[in-house]
Amino acid sequence: MTSKTDFPKLFGRAALLLAATLTILPIAYVRAQEPTTESAGAPTYEQEIANGRELMRRRRFEDALKVFKRANELKGQASAEAFFLMANAYMGLEAYKNVVQTSDKVIELAANNQTMQAQAYNLKGIALQKQSDGKDAKKLADAEAALRQATTLNPKFADARYNLGVVLMQETRDAEGAAELKQYVQLAPERPNAAEARKMIENPRRAREPFAPDFSFTTADGEYVSLDDLRGKVVVLDFWGTWCPPCVASVPGLRDLNKKYSKDSSFVMISVSSDDDEDKWKDFIAKEKMVWLQFLDRDRAVQHAFAVHAFPTYIVLDHEGVIRYRSSGMSLERESALEDAVRKQLKLLPKAVAARN
Repeated sequence: MTSKTDFPKLFGRAALLLAATLTILPIAYVRAQEPTTESAGAPTYEQEIANGRELMRRRRFEDALKVFKRANELKGQASAEAFFLMANAYMGLEAYKNVVQTSDKVIELAANNQTMQAQAYNLKGIALQKQSDGKDAKKLADAEAALRQATTLNPKFADARYNLGVVLMQETRDAEGAAELKQYVQLAPERPNAAEARKMIENPRRAREPFAPDFSFTTADGEYVSLDDLRGKVVVLDFWGTWCPPCVASVPGLRDLNKKYSKDSSFVMISVSSDDDEDKWKDFIAKEKMVWLQFLDRDRAVQHAFAVHAFPTYIVLDHEGVIRYRSSGMSLERESALEDAVRKQLKLLPKAVAARN
């Protein structure tokens, strides 16, 4: 398995949202302050906070955490702001237990700041939901309680409404979840996640199952492909690059997989390349007879959408666009597991179509 760059990890199932704070994608960062030029003496609290924000912007979460801790020490370890930024750094490190503990400290220290308290409850709710993996009933109930506190403190807190809606749907309380998501859409109709909220209102399963993100592209042969076009098919997505030795080594196995199933009109395989050199990419796919759909992901949009951070990565989508298999790296065992996943979904497809009709 080869890692080319450190892409963010998407949340399983529906992604929850943080307020306009410093955190991991897919939530957008607030514009971080530029590093403050330090004076000859020790940095001030304000300088430490500014430098920590810049480290967060650069995704150096562990370094940012250290800086925010130093800033907190300058305030006698009683800065709600520093604790809040520490909680965000812990979120970037996926240290969800620490997020919960640090958010509680923010709530305690920000007794006179309902806006910050609401943001801390929202952050705590996200961390609890992450710990639940969308399944642990106790953690989901705790997440719901924290998010309800956030919306009570700030009824117009759009992101908390969204998160509460998702958690309620994960608790299979779809009508209540839809009501919260509708409030989110009313409060933030232009936000990118408004489209996802509308989809969950229409189909609450999207909050409980790992539906693929929307994507579209034009292949090397000039064919436009979108997620909607692939409905009703079993799809293999191969994220790779010619620069990646394990990816190159896996090509014969992929060729065999395509040869075995390509006669089935319900099967589609797509290779999404991370190459920077288009000519090298084209020469390679021609030489290796990679006759299935090929796409050069120049701006890494599809990779980002699927949170691909290691190569090769293989994803299998079912006929509804739900992610049913995902693995990184290639070996004989993984090659066999990939084919098993494809075979299983193709076998299930006729029953799914019959049930739908």
